[in-house]
Amino acid sequence: MQILEDLYIGNVRPGERMFKRNSQYAKALDETVKAGDALTASLSDEQKEFFEDYMTAQREVNILTDCETFCYGFKVGAKIMLDVLTEGQMREI
Repeated sequence: MQILEDLYIGNVRPGERMFKRNSQYAKALDETVKAGDALTASLSDEQKEFFEDYMTAQREVNILTDCETFCYGFKVGAKIMLDVLTEGQMREI
């Protein structure tokens, strides 16, 4: 059960993802940062505070969504494994 040991001691971190610098994700992230910087530069100090509050709330929503998605995907994967290992005998889980 090497994967469980790795998860326990922190070698597996589902919330941390690596991506290639020239990937589609990296390009989209770069565009998002540029747009955010341009938007922030055009705001007054008061508007910047509102925008920062919005971004903080959005980050929280993203964290919760990522957690739910991870848990759902893990459960689906576990159900697939159970189905494969029991040759379809565990249909009601």
